[in-house]
Amino acid sequence: MPFFRSFLLGGFLFFLMLNPAIGQENKISGVILSGDDQSPIPNANIKFSLDLGTVSDIDGMFEISGLEKGIYTLNISSIGFENHTEQVSLGSSDKIDLRIILTPKVYQTDVAVVTATRTEKSLADVSAPVIVVSKEEIERTGSRRLGNILEEQIGMNLVTDHGTGVQLQGFDPDYTLILIDNQPVIGRTAGTLDLNRLAIGNVEQIEIVKGPSSALWGSEALAGVINIITEKGNSPLNAEVNARYASNATFDGSGNIQVKRDQFSARFFGNYTQSKGFDLDESTISPTIPEYSTLTLMGGSEYKFSEFINFGIESRYYLEQQSYLSSSENLVLKGDDNQFDYSISPIIKFNFDSIYLLELSGFFSRFKSESNLVEKDTNDPFSFTSFDQTLNRIEFKNSFFWKEQHISVFGAGMNREDLIAEIYADVPFFDSYFAFGQHEWNPVTKVSLTGGFRFDSHSEYKSQLTPKFSALYKASDKLTFKGSLGGGFKAPDFRQLFLNFTNPIAGYSVFGTSTIIEGINLLEENGEIDEIYYNPEEFTNITPEYSFSYNLGADYSYSEELKLSVNGFRNNVRDLIETERVALKTNGQSVFSYINLNRIFTQGAEAIITLNPKRVSSLSFSFGYQYLDARRKITETSDQVVNGQVITVSEQKYVQLFNRSKHTWNFKTFYRIQPLDIETSLRIQYRGKYGFADFNSNQIVDETEFAEAHAIVNATISKSFKDRVELLIGANNLLNYTDMIYLPSNPGITLFAQININLY
Repeated sequence: MPFFRSFLLGGFLFFLMLNPAIGQENKISGVILSGDDQSPIPNANIKFSLDLGTVSDIDGMFEISGLEKGIYTLNISSIGFENHTEQVSLGSSDKIDLRIILTPKVYQTDVAVVTATRTEKSLADVSAPVIVVSKEEIERTGSRRLGNILEEQIGMNLVTDHGTGVQLQGFDPDYTLILIDNQPVIGRTAGTLDLNRLAIGNVEQIEIVKGPSSALWGSEALAGVINIITEKGNSPLNAEVNARYASNATFDGSGNIQVKRDQFSARFFGNYTQSKGFDLDESTISPTIPEYSTLTLMGGSEYKFSEFINFGIESRYYLEQQSYLSSSENLVLKGDDNQFDYSISPIIKFNFDSIYLLELSGFFSRFKSESNLVEKDTNDPFSFTSFDQTLNRIEFKNSFFWKEQHISVFGAGMNREDLIAEIYADVPFFDSYFAFGQHEWNPVTKVSLTGGFRFDSHSEYKSQLTPKFSALYKASDKLTFKGSLGGGFKAPDFRQLFLNFTNPIAGYSVFGTSTIIEGINLLEENGEIDEIYYNPEEFTNITPEYSFSYNLGADYSYSEELKLSVNGFRNNVRDLIETERVALKTNGQSVFSYINLNRIFTQGAEAIITLNPKRVSSLSFSFGYQYLDARRKITETSDQVVNGQVITVSEQKYVQLFNRSKHTWNFKTFYRIQPLDIETSLRIQYRGKYGFADFNSNQIVDETEFAEAHAIVNATISKSFKDRVELLIGANNLLNYTDMIYLPSNPGITLFAQININLY
């Protein structure tokens, strides 16, 4: 027997020497390259079958072994490139090396976005309603501030209340989260983040996610998220400067420089603006928009220690100064307002074989504003207020790319928020801890399912668990269906909890829920209360607002020239935090506080049509329309006679919300005259009539309280010289629409001239 075993073993080894292929496994390897410059494409998906695939590494290389004999169809995909199919035949023992060239996509709908899922993903594969504003559109329109470009997007209206904010899906500005490179911008006044603070001269694209996004981004994202993605730079050296002069003696100048050397890259952006402001009502001493100047500085750098470790840091600084005249009774006052904010955000990334990505980030920010009023002739102090807010955040995020079918994101972190201000009571630190998770599953090529959640634990209100689910179905190459549902929440802010403010000029008072009892008692002791409408103790408990929402839409590409996108939405909000009048003062002014009082809903539909005719490749059109129905629940009481007795009957019903238009639409056209290097644009925004304010305090929009419908028309024309110099002239509000009451931030027709110089 030992001899027999030795004979078999020797024969087997001899057979292997004669057949070296025996015992070796089939293998397919290769490299994925860009058709533009033959550069490697990392993180490309290579799919062999439903459950077999891999991704390319940082050098575009991939390899898969252990394959059985047969014919394989490889499906290769990567964000920003056309999908590629390659058929491979494997014999008994083959090693095949491939060189695959991917063709870049050229249409805007194929750009990559990160805001909707917190991972980089093609816009065409995102199941949530998202709008992407490209750098090209920003430059073509001559937009200089975030508000300029947002007001030209469908479903977005600018509103003026302690600054210029944006209304999204019928929600007020304080329900939309504003981010710069995934980090929040702080410094809201009465809930409004002034969009004029945000220069966009160094922006790569702006991502707008419509619908509740609290499952990924937390409070303030109940209505949606606007994420400003800045340029990072990929060329060795790029530098440009531009300057604009406009109506109202407004100057705006910017400079932008980017460098990249081997493993190191850096960028710097600066913007300075100065304006005389304007006045739509010369009967008052106060200007509509006072004289002001702003300075914005932004910078960042990144160093790649290896193919696995990256370190980066981003920073921003903003300064604004205003000067103006005001009045109080018989006094003429001189005012100076100053504000600044800064933020620093370091991040380190660990990338393990393009399958696991760990990101550790910090965010440290501060916003401070001061307002000083003195008597004009004597310089005697009249009033001084300051507001000093800090937000510090630590977060880690894990991304797992389980082949092509599964992508998981998990993260956790903490916030520390503080506020110091004279008009606030002693404010404790806000400490909050959060954890979030999301998993995307592609069971088949045409279907994508995404589920997620976020848990928030806060020092001042009860914990919140916010879920979200979305789905995408590609019915064909032309038709895609998208749907999402989930929750959103908005936490009470500092003013709603701790405000203790009396306006020195108008004389009204506003108290937070923790200061209302003490405030009312003090006013009563001073003999300043004429009548109390509600017991102040009813206002001491306040909880976060919560919504549950639905979005359902479809994208249809009739051809490469004609595309249609539609989306319907419904948002139900409970525990809405509202301002309520608590008492009447002896000076005729009111005392206000905050309470969870009402429910609201917003519902509607949007449609966007884009046309890029092949016959005129340099011409494009787009038309967008939104229908909006926004209502809140009120309780009406009336006296009725029943069986000879007078009784009070209460009725609850939903009534139209103020400052919401049922119908809005926009139209954009861009045309390039190729031989002359001339570009033109024409953009129209139409807003239907809307209830402006409840002048008679009956909680219902009456016919006499409507602001009329209006249209804003903007146009530009530019000429390029050898791709280095561009001259641009434009006019905003060509129809010269003005209204001091309904739209005080609009000065009428504004003319401007701008020069852009590409230095490198």
